[in-house]
Amino acid sequence: MPFLKSLKLRLKLPLMLVTIAVGALAVMGVSSYHEARNLLLEQGSQRLEHTLQTRAQGAQGWADQVQSELRAMAGNQGTARLMRDFSGAWKMLGAGAADNLRHAWVETNPNPEAERWKLDFAGDINDFGIIHRRAHPGFVTQSKERGLADLFFVDAQGRVLYSLRKGPEFAADLTDPARQATPLARVVAQALSSPDQVPQISEFVAAGPGGAPVVYLAQSVRSAEGVSLGVLAFAARLDPLLQMVTAPQSLGETGQAYLVDGSGILQTPLRAGAASPGTTVNTPAVNAALAGETGRIEQTGVDGGSVLAVHAPLQVFGRPMALVVEQSDRELFAPARELARKLGVNAALLIAVLAAISTWMARGIARPLQELAAAVNRISRGDHALRVPGTGARDEVGEIAQAVEALRGDLAGSEATRHAAMVQGTAFRNSSAALMVVGSDLTITYVNTALIRLVEAKLPDFRLRQPDLQPETLVGQSLAALYPLTAEIETRLQDPAQLPFRRDVAVGEGRFGVDFSEIRMPDGAQLGFVVEWRDVTELRMTRALLNALDSTQLMLEFSPAGRVARGNANLLAALGETEATLAGRSHEGLIEGEGALAGFWSRLERLEPVIGRFALIRADGARVVAEGSVTPVPDRAGNMLKIVLIANDITEAEQALERARARNETMLAEQRGVVEALRVGLEDLARGDLGSRIVREFPPEYEQLRTDFNNAATTLGAAMLVVIDNAHNIDGEVSEITNAASDLSQRTERQAATLAETVTALDQLTTSIGAATASISEADQVVERARIGAESSGRVVQEAVSAMGEIAESSQKISRIIGVIEDIAFQTNLLALNAGVEAARAGEAGRGFAVVASEVRALAQRSSAAAQEISGLISTSSDHVQVGVDLVGQTGQALDGILVSVNDISGRVSKIASSAREQSTGLSEINRAMIELDQVTQQNAAMFEETTAAAQALSRGVQALTATTARFRAPEPAEVVVTPPAVVAPAVKLRPPKASVPPRSRGALAIAEDGSEWVDF
Repeated sequence: MPFLKSLKLRLKLPLMLVTIAVGALAVMGVSSYHEARNLLLEQGSQRLEHTLQTRAQGAQGWADQVQSELRAMAGNQGTARLMRDFSGAWKMLGAGAADNLRHAWVETNPNPEAERWKLDFAGDINDFGIIHRRAHPGFVTQSKERGLADLFFVDAQGRVLYSLRKGPEFAADLTDPARQATPLARVVAQALSSPDQVPQISEFVAAGPGGAPVVYLAQSVRSAEGVSLGVLAFAARLDPLLQMVTAPQSLGETGQAYLVDGSGILQTPLRAGAASPGTTVNTPAVNAALAGETGRIEQTGVDGGSVLAVHAPLQVFGRPMALVVEQSDRELFAPARELARKLGVNAALLIAVLAAISTWMARGIARPLQELAAAVNRISRGDHALRVPGTGARDEVGEIAQAVEALRGDLAGSEATRHAAMVQGTAFRNSSAALMVVGSDLTITYVNTALIRLVEAKLPDFRLRQPDLQPETLVGQSLAALYPLTAEIETRLQDPAQLPFRRDVAVGEGRFGVDFSEIRMPDGAQLGFVVEWRDVTELRMTRALLNALDSTQLMLEFSPAGRVARGNANLLAALGETEATLAGRSHEGLIEGEGALAGFWSRLERLEPVIGRFALIRADGARVVAEGSVTPVPDRAGNMLKIVLIANDITEAEQALERARARNETMLAEQRGVVEALRVGLEDLARGDLGSRIVREFPPEYEQLRTDFNNAATTLGAAMLVVIDNAHNIDGEVSEITNAASDLSQRTERQAATLAETVTALDQLTTSIGAATASISEADQVVERARIGAESSGRVVQEAVSAMGEIAESSQKISRIIGVIEDIAFQTNLLALNAGVEAARAGEAGRGFAVVASEVRALAQRSSAAAQEISGLISTSSDHVQVGVDLVGQTGQALDGILVSVNDISGRVSKIASSAREQSTGLSEINRAMIELDQVTQQNAAMFEETTAAAQALSRGVQALTATTARFRAPEPAEVVVTPPAVVAPAVKLRPPKASVPPRSRGALAIAEDGSEWVDF
């Protein structure tokens, strides 16, 4: 150590003795301290481990007890009966059960919120109140005995039937999304879904019912047959667990115990208050306990101080937790520190006595050495004639004096040699050349300042050979740290005939020239080598760069007067000249600046470089276009030395560019023609002229575009012809439907008039029978008229039945016609889609055509929607007609009965008087039946009016479709040639109806084919 080396021996000897004594006493004191500390550590660990074990057993026992109580209560059939009673009482309250219970037990509860549990009867005389009054006092007692914050009965639907505290959970639906995330809702859901009747436990909740920390436990309640009736849930207070874990007994003044869950979250309050429950604790003891380990650790505690911690894993409610008990080192090891203090005082007294004795002994040893040191100092100052004292002594000091005397003689002879070596060393050290001296074993023994600067400048390159290389520590290292020593180099160094020699070496990106020279003694013995280093990196790089430029670019040098000095081979080849013919030519007529660079030579005279495009004039007048720079090269004084042109020959590139411009102009002209033709064609299509075609042929690369346009126009024209033709057909069919409906309506009206007449006749018949007792002849005539009227009514009823059948058949025909209309709309929609696809393929040119196709498609979709609406109306009308047919059939049966009765009356004229009253009653009933038949007939007439109105609406829709298609001027059918598109839209896979088989028809109404192959579009 520098401090000890600078001390005098008279001080060093006492200090050494005192140090030895201090060391011995320190070892003894430290050993004693550690023994005491280890003993205290062992005793403290045993005490803390016992505390840990006791509290772990208590916590586990408390958790097991709570679960056992829940299992016992949930498994009791009395609880199951009570669950049934609560569920039945809830159902008796009806749909507003939850609101009624909340109002009775919460909102109107006379007790404050924390004491709502004191109300055992709300005053309402109902099943719930009676059951509550019977069960609630027992639950209050159990909750106090078991430390429960709340107790819940929840039915199988998740409704809270009973709550001890009547908190916000009471009468709530736990399946409500707003409550599903609550701890109670989660454990209830787990208990309901669990196949086993075991408790489900939540995480610890910091603020449960009443604001106290709780844990929720839930278990399903089942009947004797195993049917799930609901869930019994506890909100168990954590106070017993927290008090059991955090009690200060056996922990001294700084000890504390705490519980951490599997996520590292603190669950219990700390005695020191350094952290609150909910804080993340990440200490080695906690991590080890959560990993399943039991032991002790000296660590930084949760309060930031050094502590001794014992830890163990713990299962609370089946969840892994960590129980840690820790105590401050300051309190635990206080006796050991007191022992260390006493040992220190005793050691200080002993060291003071030892220091006095060792000082007296050291003086007798140091005095001769001081005299010898004075003699050595005089010799070092050049006094070689001095006689060294103490050479006659026989101890170690005498031996040192004799050695110094011999050294004095040697120094007197080497003074001259030292002077010469000093001169040579100064020259070596201050040389501007980077020099080093290496021994015969190629170990660096000396480096001068220039070499250190060289290594510092290229340190990244040298560190590629030795990463930890430091320029200041080169001495003592092998030459291989800087220079790659190959077998060939080592052989040459051992052969004096090959020395000196020079070799270039690559180190990283640097290039160095290295010279080796031999050092020998006068007797020929080899001492080593002098190695000189030169950095030639820039020289080699500059030479390589110039060679690269010379081989790839045009280079031309001018003298300050503007005469050609030399040109490289590329320039001579480009100008078609030789070096002899080019040398001495003036820059005028040889090089010109293009564009803004005209007259650039004057800028060179101001030493400004010129960058741009230049033209070199060949002897035959041809121009060589070069792109690059003309740069003046000044000397150190700022005078023009020469002018250098370095450029690329872009003559061929310029010619290729001109040819490309010509081709581009030709293509633009062709494109303008194509675009103009497409514009005219699309303009015709926009005006509705679907017969427009592009006749003039396009260039070959655009011919397919013309073909596609013509094909698209042809396809659209064909589609519009089909649409127009079908629209006309639909118009005719709708007219027939309208006429048929009108005719049927008129016949129904006539039938109604006939029925009215029949009713009148029956009234008259009733009057006549009333007077039958007065005149048998008059009765006979009346009976005859009644018979005739009944037969006429029977025929009318038969006609009504036939008319109803025709109405039903007409409705079916209308439905089939609607199907045809939907088919036409479908085909139109499909054609519009294909037209849109073709327009999309045409790109920007087909945008207008795509708009037309979109409008046609929208019109087809509206037609299809209208047809579907009409079909629904007709289906409803058909149902009504069927009802009318049934009623008219019943009327026919009634009239047949009337006819039989009238015939019987005509055969029993003699008995008319006696049975007149009975006949009058029968005719009254017939009269009422006829009135009902008249009402039904009038309803049928109204329905036929609605059918006529629907047919007229359909006619108006067809007329609108016809008017829309009239805007298009489609080609004649014979002129339409449909070219199928090259690509069918893959997104629509359709099987259209078979067009080759004409639809069957009956009368003027077409019947649609089977629509099973239709696909909604």
